Amino acid sequence: MNISIMKGDQLHHAVELSDRIFLKQPEQPSMGVSFPPIFSPGISHSYGAWDQDKLVSFMGFVPFSIQIRGAKLNIYSIGSVCTDPDYRGQRLAGTLLEQCIHHAEASAASLILISGGRSLYTRAGSRLFGRAYRFRLSPAVIEPLRTATGKQVNIRAMQPQDLFDVHRLMELRDAGYVTTASELNKLLDASAYSNVIRLEQQVLVAEEDGVLTAFAIIAVPGTVMTPSRESTLVEWGGSPEAAALLIAGAIQSFNLTELTVPLPWQDNELAALIQSAGVTPENIRNDGTVYLVSGPRLLRQLAPLLPDGLIQAEGEHGPYRLTLNNEALVLDDEGLLSLLFDPESSYRTNGSVTFDPIPLPYTAGLQYI
Repeated sequence: MNISIMKGDQLHHAVELSDRIFLKQPEQPSMGVSFPPIFSPGISHSYGAWDQDKLVSFMGFVPFSIQIRGAKLNIYSIGSVCTDPDYRGQRLAGTLLEQCIHHAEASAASLILISGGRSLYTRAGSRLFGRAYRFRLSPAVIEPLRTATGKQVNIRAMQPQDLFDVHRLMELRDAGYVTTASELNKLLDASAYSNVIRLEQQVLVAEEDGVLTAFAIIAVPGTVMTPSRESTLVEWGGSPEAAALLIAGAIQSFNLTELTVPLPWQDNELAALIQSAGVTPENIRNDGTVYLVSGPRLLRQLAPLLPDGLIQAEGEHGPYRLTLNNEALVLDDEGLLSLLFDPESSYRTNGSVTFDPIPLPYTAGLQYI
């Protein structure tokens, strides 16, 4: 068995294996269509296991940068992990994961985001992270949402000419993937997360006085695939009030009986508007799990958001030392991730932490891998 990084001209083998494992209906688009960051020709960071010239296991590994209030994280995302049924039980996925971790360690990456939480990842040290709200909306919220916003907007489907405005609104968020307008164009066309849950992606925009002030990407039932999940908000940006009106408009326009709205904890203004319409959210973690590649590297990349010298790392995986209220704390990787990214961390309960929790984008969005 040969374990190696994928070459650009080998990725069609990965598409074929992924399609065979993941596509549940013949109408579903190929994984190669839905996930261009993984399968498009170019320099690949993904790994595969080969039995001679046959690809028998694959792990998609894609580099991203995340902008957070003046700081920038270099991260990798793992997805499209699959093994030929005839080759399971040989720990191939575990070996590929080890290779991806080594790859990240040799790069400038600080985190690996994983679209899964099974034991394959948790045994290697990945952990739940962050916080989010999950709302389940019914048509009963349409009028209360419209009343709560106190404004009116023109709602319409996104047109190609809106691309730069949608990109502008995406860049205004507290935390988001760094994406060029050209990359956004491809991701909108790919509809990755919507295709995975067998829904049709719709992009709505809100205009006020001829200016685009919000967008909402929503996965709704279509006419081709049988849905595997309820309608879902995939991504939003811009004015929270205008976005709330887009959500209300989508429920009405697409005749949705239920719309799931997951929001990272920092989207508190939109969350408050939805709560004012009488909907109580479920408190959840961010989607998937995270692996800490290097604690010192993570702290350096987050330095613009942290008090200078507050947290000292003694090794790539700690221990990490800091002093709060004259009490010396020693943290491991899990404790550091909790302190940094979880607003409900036990380390924050007494109010002694002198910096705000650091937001991360909700990972089951447009850049879902």
